[in-house]
Amino acid sequence: MSDDSWDEVIKGIKPLKNDRFVEDIKPKEIELKKDKVITVAFDVLKRGKVVKKDDFTQMDGSLAKRFKREEFRVEATLDLHGVIEKIAYDKVCDFIKMSYNNGLRCVLIITGKGIDDTLFSQKGVLRKSVPLWLSGDEIGSLILAYKNPSEALGGKGALYILLRKKI
Repeated sequence: MSDDSWDEVIKGIKPLKNDRFVEDIKPKEIELKKDKVITVAFDVLKRGKVVKKDDFTQMDGSLAKRFKREEFRVEATLDLHGVIEKIAYDKVCDFIKMSYNNGLRCVLIITGKGIDDTLFSQKGVLRKSVPLWLSGDEIGSLILAYKNPSEALGGKGALYILLRKKI
């Protein structure tokens, strides 16, 4: 094959973008609005249902596999470091609702790991409470699945959440 014929073959081909898997993209912070009214009392939701961690029964196999491998890019984060439990509940509910309304698919909530992890410790309260809230009546219907991410995204001190598609 001569050089002229090769040039003719590749004439209409465009090169692929090199930034397809960019690791440097920082998730945008969503501004929470305070006009949301929470319909479920805090004490009722705090007792919430215990959901199995890493429950992927509502997804098909390929979606579950992509979620387990963390192939969804985190589109927004909520950092709860230094926030008390009652305020954190409001922030989590507002964050999930706003993310869903904005059409986001994958979000990350950083709860922190807590310092003491003994059985009756008061440390790591959000790490224990937020998964219960995610399965509650207020926002549970918006969430398809959640799990602790890899250490690169926060490990046991964070929750990697896949939201349902907005209808």
